[in-house]
Amino acid sequence: MRRPQRTQEQERAITALFRASALLDPIRLTIWDRENLTVTQLRLLGHLAEQEGLSNAELAERLYVTRPSVSALLERLERGGFIRREVSTHDRRSICIWLQPRGKAVVESLREELRDYAAGLMESMSPAELLEFARSVERFVESGSQRRRRDLQLEDPGD
Repeated sequence: MRRPQRTQEQERAITALFRASALLDPIRLTIWDRENLTVTQLRLLGHLAEQEGLSNAELAERLYVTRPSVSALLERLERGGFIRREVSTHDRRSICIWLQPRGKAVVESLREELRDYAAGLMESMSPAELLEFARSVERFVESGSQRRRRDLQLEDPGD
């Protein structure tokens, strides 16, 4: 299969994205080592901190992964005492996921640490540059989310 041709602008944006992502590696590795949690596990806990009682399907959509992947993540987090699973009161076939005190403590302690670290990376940017950056990244997330939803529908046509 032939790879689609990328424009110069796409190549520049891809390189910038990879370089920006690498700037977050030091804090990711620090947290990973300290909490013994992967970045995806931390993201899952963060989604639950924003809205507890989510289902496997809702978490899969928010994490841009498949349901079996979420099930594996949940199993490890439940064994570690970070979350608990309960049968939904609205649909006995559905499971809702809730943070345990250990999960809440991890999210609370890390959220500000991550935001402080990211703010430090942006300290030399002007308000106008920050606004432009935020708009571009928000548009990138929107575009990527649409693409990921299409990809997941192709992977799991039973939905």
